[in-house]
Amino acid sequence: MTRPEHTRLAAAIRAELARSRHDVEFATRQPGAAGKFENLNRLLEAHPLTGHDWLLIVDDDVELPRGFVDRFLFVCERFSLALAQPAHRLASHAAWRHTRRKPASVARVVGMVEIGPVTALSRETFAALTPFPEARMGWGLDAHWGALAREHGWRCGVVDAVAIEHRASPVAESYSRESAIAEAREFLAGRPHLSAHEARATLARHRRW
Repeated sequence: MTRPEHTRLAAAIRAELARSRHDVEFATRQPGAAGKFENLNRLLEAHPLTGHDWLLIVDDDVELPRGFVDRFLFVCERFSLALAQPAHRLASHAAWRHTRRKPASVARVVGMVEIGPVTALSRETFAALTPFPEARMGWGLDAHWGALAREHGWRCGVVDAVAIEHRASPVAESYSRESAIAEAREFLAGRPHLSAHEARATLARHRRW
């Protein structure tokens, strides 16, 4: 989804994704009144995942490093990550401390990864995770994904070797934090999910390629 105020960043994101040696199919839409995951479901209806190895969800307010896709997916596949995200740089807006870049680390296997600003899902997760819940903000979904990852034996990882800048929109700047919390509580009620301690846990650290 591309918001008018982020046209420049969105153009840079698209250009960076197009540089990849991978065969990248790029899809976006104007958000309108729908939430992030409602819009993602509309995009997936128009662009089915059949035949794809990865689904890369990228918000329109991030700065990607050059060579992002090739380096990021190389690390994901090297360490068999099924759900992954690039680490946040120091100045980047991050909701969880464990997602910030760590020194002397290529990648860390963790309890869960965030639902944004950049999230990668491997094809082995598609059947269980899509279509997405019709949630507006999506808070709590990452904790649920973490529980499903543990159930299915998927590895969740933060890739320290490839870090992003999430500067344009701090968490809950463009929507009500109270509404997001209420939505998360309703969503998680009756669904398996990780505790905050389990979500932050580092299960393995890879210091070399």
